[in-house]
Amino acid sequence: MILLYHHVAPLGSISAGGSGGWRFTHSPEAFERQLVELQRRRYHFISLAELVSELSRGKPECQDSVAVTFDDGWMDNYQFAFPVIRRLGITATFFVVSDHLRQGAGDPKRMGLAELRHLVQEGFTVGAHTRTHPDLTRIPEEAAWEEIAGCKADVERALGVAVEFFAYPGGAFNRCVARLTREAGYKAACCILGPKQNDASSLFWLFRDLLTPGLNTLGDHYRMSLVARKLLAFRVNRRLRAKLES
Repeated sequence: MILLYHHVAPLGSISAGGSGGWRFTHSPEAFERQLVELQRRRYHFISLAELVSELSRGKPECQDSVAVTFDDGWMDNYQFAFPVIRRLGITATFFVVSDHLRQGAGDPKRMGLAELRHLVQEGFTVGAHTRTHPDLTRIPEEAAWEEIAGCKADVERALGVAVEFFAYPGGAFNRCVARLTREAGYKAACCILGPKQNDASSLFWLFRDLLTPGLNTLGDHYRMSLVARKLLAFRVNRRLRAKLES
């Protein structure tokens, strides 16, 4: 299971209107409780790189493994999520947009070079999320290439590390976008479809899961049930086919 997070922030700071991914928000306390509860249920946390390596060798995703990912590179990920996962000994991948890094113009809402370099120094992974967060399926192929390959180049230049993983902004991709991502040199890319077990065939649309802070909804039970995930995988397959053909 690959978990998808956006914001981790105190409830009083949550923006009204649900923009910027705020509707996918955990308080720091709820975020920690969720991870601790998953540990109590004997899930083991691995890096996205470990998972991709296993999938690339033909091994299916282990049903009790969890990889943690964050989209958009929000500053609150560094302020509030990073201390929690470091304290719990959990690693994570942070998918960041790069236009503010490339332009040298600081964006106070997003992590800058100092924060990203610290994450890398602490052993965390920084991935790419395009330069400006467009819907990649609604722009010309040349522009999509600049967003996908350009972000990789921007982050590698800024941090001096290889950027191997990508996440599609808003989960928007199709067959062309997935091809461009592969051609840009990434090893894998994450979408927002799920729940479904990942394998070698899903490397460029890795399935991810959104869990509620309390882990107590019907959706949570479904996502953490091996039987339910297998029985209802046809829904994900149907949505995947529609994405690829769009």
